[in-house]
Amino acid sequence: MMKGEDIVSLYRSVKTEKQDAENWTAELKKFVYPFSPTGLPSKFSLLGVDLKNLHDSTAVRANQRLAAAHQSFLSDPGKIWFTFEPSAALGSSIQKSSQVKKWLRDCAERTYQALAESNFYTVNHQALLDRCGFGTGSYYGGISNENRLMFSYVPFDSFVFAEDEHGMPNLLIRKFEWNAVQAARWLGGVEKLNKEMQDAYRHELERVKKKFPILHAVGRKDQFDPLKEKEFYSFYVEENSKHILEEGGFDEFPYMVSRFLKWVGPWGLAPARLCWSNILSLQYSRRVTRMLGELKAFPRVKISQDLVGRVNLKPAGQTVVKNGEGSYPQEWATVGDYREIMNEMELDRQEVRSAFYLDMLDLFGAQSGQMTATEVNARLEERLLAFSPTFCQHLNDFRPMMLRIFRLMLEARMFDMHIPKELMIQTPEGGEEFNPQALPDVVYNSKFAQLMKQVQISGLAGSQEMIGNMAKFDPSVIARFDFDYAAQEVVRGMGVPEAFVRDDKEKEEAWKEMQERMMQAQPPAGGE
Repeated sequence: MMKGEDIVSLYRSVKTEKQDAENWTAELKKFVYPFSPTGLPSKFSLLGVDLKNLHDSTAVRANQRLAAAHQSFLSDPGKIWFTFEPSAALGSSIQKSSQVKKWLRDCAERTYQALAESNFYTVNHQALLDRCGFGTGSYYGGISNENRLMFSYVPFDSFVFAEDEHGMPNLLIRKFEWNAVQAARWLGGVEKLNKEMQDAYRHELERVKKKFPILHAVGRKDQFDPLKEKEFYSFYVEENSKHILEEGGFDEFPYMVSRFLKWVGPWGLAPARLCWSNILSLQYSRRVTRMLGELKAFPRVKISQDLVGRVNLKPAGQTVVKNGEGSYPQEWATVGDYREIMNEMELDRQEVRSAFYLDMLDLFGAQSGQMTATEVNARLEERLLAFSPTFCQHLNDFRPMMLRIFRLMLEARMFDMHIPKELMIQTPEGGEEFNPQALPDVVYNSKFAQLMKQVQISGLAGSQEMIGNMAKFDPSVIARFDFDYAAQEVVRGMGVPEAFVRDDKEKEEAWKEMQERMMQAQPPAGGE
């Protein structure tokens, strides 16, 4: 049994592993994510030039665009971007079952609708900004008492986490603050608060004014009885007193933690770290060019001593002098040619854009011109390979949250409860329940996944002519390919709604009806 002291000690121990990521975050906030809700830019200088303020926003705009592209290409709210497929653990016969596929596709469509009615896309975009800006983004996923999905953004600075042996997050401790009123409402009563919080609750001002540091720890248990216990423990602890405010559990890990790229350790590698020198150079060069621009607009002026205080340098200003008195004002130390600095800035901007994959994102929308289909697919495949590492990392990190959402909606009876018998198992009491081994595989139909499938489908289409030529010499090769199954996958892979796809029984009935119509359309034997 874990104690409050254990939770606090665990938090502080795991936090030490975040030191490098936090050091980088302190720098990234200045010029990549300056509007982070967890901090403001601090004073910074380079080569003696004050860079307290943000002078060049190239990295900021690159981060915003990359996060928006993630939302658009991976989880576009305008179309269903995922589906559920039968688990490979159930065997090939169930995997090909049209009835199981149809039920799971219906579950996916209901899940998509539930996500659209929740705050998922807002919170997901916040986490994507952290993922692209800091390298790691996170949020909590749950369901309300009214059976509505609900999500809560977890700022980067507020949590620590650890991974299991497979590199998947299995422990997260979040730190935040509550006043006594907030704690009492969330925990369900004043009696659950510690003594200091209860004293503050009784005070008219302190109950709202005084804040208490709270740790919420969720982690997988080493051993548990699946019939009696939850797989993950949950503790709310007041950090100062180490008092456990609430103890509970979860069937699934309730936090999504997505890393942009991974090198060493659990924390993600932000794209800005790959072009940090270019970002700093842009800040310096932009500040210098601004100063040079000011000198160009307002040049230095040299005047003789006898004209001091008598010269009017305002627009259309007049200065009256006697003939031969003094000398006229002259520009001096004028600005030289700084085109080389502008060229260097453009090179730095290209490096930043490349690190944030913006050049690749531009190519996705480029016109193919007069290229052949083969050339288009070759270029498309090349672009996909460039983006696939971070894409696959996100899908790997996001899959546990999708399965949690599936379980939450299933338990809330938000799916069609006529569940195919292949997905059910007998309970010890003689009833039936959903087989835990039947949790579906998550397949993504996002824009990016569609582009990947387009390359695969083009290969299928291109092979048809070759197969047809082979069949001229050996007709039996046709029997080697399951064209009916391939047709289902092509149609579903292109994002066709499940309502348009017939199951096996409906397909057989439709095919029988088509055959009868063809028979009726044929002229009778011996007739004209």
